[in-house]
Amino acid sequence: MSRTERIHQIDLFRFIAAVGIVCVHYLFRGYKADNLTHLNLLELGGEWVKYCFVAIDLFFIISGFVIFLSVRNKSLGFFFKSRTMRIFPVYWLCVCVTYAVTILYGEPRFTASWSQLIFNLLLLQDFLNIQPLDGAYWTMSVEVRFYCLTMAYLLMYRFKKIKIVNLAYWWLVLSILYPFVQHIFLVKVVDLFLMFKWSSAFAAGIIMGEIFKSKRLTAKNGIGLVVCFALTIYHRLIYVAESRSYFQTDISDTIVILVLLAVYLLMLSVVLGKLKWLNKPYFFTLGLLTYPLYLLHQRIGYIIFNNLMYDVNKYVLSGGTFILMLAASFLIVRWVAPWTTKFLNRALETFLNVISNRSADTNAAIATKINPISRNAFKK
Repeated sequence: MSRTERIHQIDLFRFIAAVGIVCVHYLFRGYKADNLTHLNLLELGGEWVKYCFVAIDLFFIISGFVIFLSVRNKSLGFFFKSRTMRIFPVYWLCVCVTYAVTILYGEPRFTASWSQLIFNLLLLQDFLNIQPLDGAYWTMSVEVRFYCLTMAYLLMYRFKKIKIVNLAYWWLVLSILYPFVQHIFLVKVVDLFLMFKWSSAFAAGIIMGEIFKSKRLTAKNGIGLVVCFALTIYHRLIYVAESRSYFQTDISDTIVILVLLAVYLLMLSVVLGKLKWLNKPYFFTLGLLTYPLYLLHQRIGYIIFNNLMYDVNKYVLSGGTFILMLAASFLIVRWVAPWTTKFLNRALETFLNVISNRSADTNAAIATKINPISRNAFKK
């Protein structure tokens, strides 16, 4: 999706979702479990902001929507390059910053090792059961798996022309079956790739992409969205049941369902063109801030709390930490990331050119072997 056709309402929603996740971690998560910080900020609304955890679903719906628009040129190389450029320059910067802050100021609560840093930089921590440098990184492995599924689709598209939205419907069918067969080992293996707990959000985004391009809400895609919504509720309410005992707090099923409904209706309003008055270019910067803000805020925020909570007013400390995270995110996207992105872009272009040239040479060699006229011509 180019800058000229960018849907700036989504930039705004991304930023609001990221702020919601920051509030969950600072005002609720850090104090309520796992001894992450002893700074108690629950009176600032921690018992309400805990419902902002559904912002993760909004992130994944947006990912599905953006992917639908991104695969229109059907180029595997272009998609690989664009997603790599989108993920890694900022991610690597944030991982290194988090590692440095952990080493310098994290003890005794937070520690880090060189091997942990390497596996986190490679985004392999969840796949190898290695402790992430920041708890927020778990969504990265989900996103990467979704991108891998998209690349598999683009590879398949070379041989079989099929719409990605049709695959999303099949994904939904498998997701409906999953709760009934999830105990089977083979299904557990498939789940590693198809991520059935989050598939409904990605599929909803893809279906909304189809609605956006066609400018129509039909019976088919309408039913698809209802199924996505029902599956999302099913999996989130399971999480809520687990969270009640884990965090020793009450969480309302009704409120969770209503917040999820608001998320779906907001995105549907955008794709149907009902929120055009919100399509302001200045939201673009907020959209850029979302990614580094999400990656930086959690562990570094807790470390700041733990080191300064006895010396600084807790309201000043929490507000100042949030402003610091925003400033650091702006610094990264405005000055640091462009330099690292340019470097990675050159490296990727070189790599893709080498792959393309080797592929062309291989095809030429095969053509020569199977074409006797060409072979005789070379002999002459």
